[in-house]
Amino acid sequence: MNIRRFAEFWRAMFYFVSTITVGVLLYLIVIIWQPFWVTGFHDFGNISKAISRLDRTAKPVAEMAPLILGQMDEIRQIMMSMNASMKTMETVSPNMIALNHSMNQMTWVLSRQMGVMTGQMDQMNNKFSPLGMMPFNW
Repeated sequence: MNIRRFAEFWRAMFYFVSTITVGVLLYLIVIIWQPFWVTGFHDFGNISKAISRLDRTAKPVAEMAPLILGQMDEIRQIMMSMNASMKTMETVSPNMIALNHSMNQMTWVLSRQMGVMTGQMDQMNNKFSPLGMMPFNW
């Protein structure tokens, strides 16, 4: 074996390995990866259409959001001022606290007693006097 044959052998091996490598790369690109690319481009089109539709539908909402937030802030300010005025009323007059407490107690008593009264009336059924005989006929 001389040097020339040795060099030709390795040159041939280089071309053989290069040809196999290029063939495998072309196989991967054309057969394996191309469907992924096609699907990806199709999905990209769908995504672009969805974004354009979203822009048409979300734009009015996005324009209204600052107005809504402004109104909510105004309502919050009004509620805070009402709360502050209630606090000043309570500090000015301790009778307001007593009035609020008695109103709450009356509401609680009425809510409890209405059930009892309804139950008693159901037990009495039609034992009431005829209509018009008593001033308060339930």
